[in-house]
Amino acid sequence: MTGPLGREPELAVLGDLLAAGNGVVRFTGAPGIGKTRLVDHAAAAGLRQLGAAGSPAERSLRFGALHRFLQPVADLPGCPEAVRSAAGRGGPEPGDFQLCTAFHRLLAGLGPVLCWADDTQWWDEASLAVLAFAARRLDGLGVVMVFASGPGPSGPDPDPLDGLPTIRLAPLDDVAAASLLPPGLPPDERARLLALAGGNPRDLLELAESGGETLPEDGHQRAAYRRVFDGLSPGARQFVLLAASESPLSQAEFDRCGVRARDEALASGLLASPAVRATLREDAAPAMATALAEAAMRSGITEEAVHAFERAAELGEDGPQWLIPAARGAWELGHTTWARKLLRRAGDRLLQGEIELRDGEPAVAAHELLTAAETLPPAETSVALMLAGEARRISGDLRGFTAIAARTAQLARTSDAPQVRLAAAHTRGLAATFAGRHEEAIPALEEALRVAPGDVRSQVWAAEAALALGRTALAHEYAAAAVARARIDAVTTLPWALIHLGISAALLDRHRAAVAAATEGLAESGGQRTCAAENLTVLALSAARLGDTKAARKWLDEADLDRRSLGRPRAIAAWAEVCVDLATDRPAEALARFRTLSADTGHAQPAIAVLATPLLVEAAVRCEEPEYAVRGLRVLDGWAEATGSVQWRALAQRCHGLLARDPDTADKHFTTAVDLHRLARTPLELAKTQLCQAMRLRRDRRFRDARELLGDAARLFDRHGAEFWAGRARAEHRAAGGAPAEPADGDLPSLTPQQTQISLLVAGGKTNREIARRLVISHRTVDHHLRNIYTKLGVRSRVELAALLAKRATAPPGDGTGPGSVRFS
Repeated sequence: MTGPLGREPELAVLGDLLAAGNGVVRFTGAPGIGKTRLVDHAAAAGLRQLGAAGSPAERSLRFGALHRFLQPVADLPGCPEAVRSAAGRGGPEPGDFQLCTAFHRLLAGLGPVLCWADDTQWWDEASLAVLAFAARRLDGLGVVMVFASGPGPSGPDPDPLDGLPTIRLAPLDDVAAASLLPPGLPPDERARLLALAGGNPRDLLELAESGGETLPEDGHQRAAYRRVFDGLSPGARQFVLLAASESPLSQAEFDRCGVRARDEALASGLLASPAVRATLREDAAPAMATALAEAAMRSGITEEAVHAFERAAELGEDGPQWLIPAARGAWELGHTTWARKLLRRAGDRLLQGEIELRDGEPAVAAHELLTAAETLPPAETSVALMLAGEARRISGDLRGFTAIAARTAQLARTSDAPQVRLAAAHTRGLAATFAGRHEEAIPALEEALRVAPGDVRSQVWAAEAALALGRTALAHEYAAAAVARARIDAVTTLPWALIHLGISAALLDRHRAAVAAATEGLAESGGQRTCAAENLTVLALSAARLGDTKAARKWLDEADLDRRSLGRPRAIAAWAEVCVDLATDRPAEALARFRTLSADTGHAQPAIAVLATPLLVEAAVRCEEPEYAVRGLRVLDGWAEATGSVQWRALAQRCHGLLARDPDTADKHFTTAVDLHRLARTPLELAKTQLCQAMRLRRDRRFRDARELLGDAARLFDRHGAEFWAGRARAEHRAAGGAPAEPADGDLPSLTPQQTQISLLVAGGKTNREIARRLVISHRTVDHHLRNIYTKLGVRSRVELAALLAKRATAPPGDGTGPGSVRFS
C-alpha cells in the first residue's frame, strides 16, 4: 500500500505500528502539511476503527468530540455504561476517571482496532484526555492509536497529548512537492510555486490553482491560517507579526516576546513559507503595522527602527502617520536623502522645509516652509513661519524676513497660543532691531522672552531674542536649556541648539565652553550641512578671538562656505577672518573685508556687523582711517544704549577710547570700559581693553602706567588660555621697559573641560560608548573629541594618552612634565 510521496519515514513508522497491532504515534505540523493524509493511510489498512476529526465549533463543548468518536460502539453488547452515557445513550453522567477506565476496558475488548483522532487542536480537552489516558496504557490491548495535531489556540493548561511519541512533519523536498504539480508547467512557474509554498503540499496545490502570490481568499488554507493566528498567545502573535513583516529588527525585539512565545510562533506554521507570510501581511496588516511602529518606538534611533516605521506605513491603513517618525529617525541618523524621500511620501512640508533649512539651500527652505504655513493649524503655522524667517536671515534676505514678520503679526490676531505669540514678538523684535528701531524692538523682544514655551525651538528663539537685547549671559542660559532638552527628546535639533550655545559662550569669553559646544555640534551634524558649517564658523571665531590663527584657518577651510547661499555663516567666517587679520598685523586686509561686507547688500547680516564693530574700529584706527568706523560705532552706540547692555556698552567705550585724539578723553573711555567689562564678567575683553589702553599709554610715553596694565592683561590672558594675546601683552610689556615675563604654565595646549573628562575616563579604561553614557553625549561626539585630544597632546592611541597622563600625574614639580604642563580647565 503506497502512501503520500515524500513521507517515507512517517509511513515506515505507521507500517511498524500496524504490523505490531499495538502502539501510538502523534503527527504534528502546519495546516496542509500532510497529517490527515497519514491518518487516511492508516485508516485504509483494513483494521476495525474508531475515529473523529476535531471541529472548531465544538471545541468548547465538553465530550463533544468523544460523542462522535464513540457512536460506532455505543450500542455494542457489553459496552460500559459510562461509555454509553458519554455517547448520549442516557444514564448518569460519569466522573472523568470512571469514563477513562471504562473506555480503556472497551478498547481491550475491541482489539485489534485502530483509533484515530484528526485535528486534535479542535478537540475539547475532556474528550482528548480520555483518549490520552488509554494511549498511555496500550500494552497488550491490540490497539493502534494515531493522532494528528495542528497548531491550535494557546491556553494555560498542558496539552493532554504531551509526552506521547510525536513526529513533526517537515516540509516536502522539491522533488516530492513538484510531483504534486500538474504536468506541462513552465520551469519558471514551477520554480516560483515551489519557492512560494515552502514544501507545504496543500498550500502548493491552492497556489497552483489560483496562480497568485498569496493563498486564495476563499480557500481552505487561508481560513485555517486565520484560525491559527487568532488562537496564538499575545506574545506569539507579536513575534509572528514582527517576523512576517520582513522588516529588519533587532534581536532584542524578538527576545522581548519570550522563549515560549517564540516556540509557539515557530510551531504555528505562520512563518514557514513566503506565501503564508505574504497572506498574513494582507490579513493582519493593521495589527502588523501597529506592532512594527511600537517596536520602532522602543528601538530608539536606529536604522532598524526607520525601516520598521517605513514598513508600518506600507502596511497600515493610516500609513502616512508612520512616515513622519521614520523620516525624523533617518534625519537623526544623518540619512538626509532617505528622510526627504519619506517626507515626500508623507506630504509633510514642514519637516521637509526644516531639513532643507538644516542641510540644503535656505532660499528653497523658505519657500517650502511658507507653502507649509498655508495649510497648518496656527501653532504649527507659527513654527513654519519662524523657520522660514530663519532661512531668510541665514541667506541675508532682510526684506523677506520683514514680510514674514508681517505674516506672524497677522497670525497673532487670530490666535493667542504661546507659540504664535512668540513668533509674532520674536520676528517683530528682530525686524525692528535690524532697522535700528530699538524703541519698537525692545518691548517685542522682552515679550518673546516672557511667552517662550519650554520646547527646544522656543528656547533657541528666546536665546536669539536675549542676544538681540544684548543680554548674552541670558542668551547662554536659554541656549543651554535648549541643548539639555534636545539631548532628551529632540536630537535633530541638537546641532542647531549647540550653535547658539557656542556663539553665546564665545561672546562671554568662555572659549573652551564654546569650543566644546561647537565640537559636539559638528559631531552631531550628520545630514545637516548648514548646521555643520555654522558650528565650524563658531570654532573658527573662537579660535580667532583667542589669536589661534592656525586653528581658525583650519576651521574656515573645512566650512567650505562658497558653494551655498549661507549669508550668516559667511558673515561669522568674515568676522573670524578679521580677527585673524588683526592678530597677524594686517589691518588693511581687515578693513577691506569690512568694505566687502558692507557692499554685499544681497546677503546683509546687520546683527553680526554690529557685533563685529569693535574690530572695525580697531582696523580703521590702525589704518589711520578712523572716519570709516564712525557710522558703525554710531549704530553700536545706539543699540548698546537702548538695550542697556553692560557688555556692549563696555566695547563701545573701548571703541571711543581708540578713536579719541585727546589722551585724557581716551583714558576716560578706557577706564569706563574696564569698569563695565568687570560688571559684564568678560575677562578677555577686559584684558584686550587694557592692552589697547596700555598701547596708547606707551605711545604717550606713560611707560609705568602701561606696564601695570600690561601685566594685568597678560595674567588674564594666561588664565583664560589666550596664549597668543598673552604673548602680545608680554611683548608690549618689554617694549614699555618691563622685565621679560614668562607664563607659569608649561607649553602644551589646554584641554577643554569636556576634553579633560574624556581624557581621564579614557585613562581609566572606559570605552567610547561608556564615556558617552557617562557624559550624556553621543559616541560620535566622544570620537570627535578624542581626535582633537590626540592632536593637542601629540599622542596616537588610547594607550599613549593614558601613559602621558600617568606620567604627568607622577612627575616631580619643575621638570616640565608635571600636571601643569597639560592644563585641565
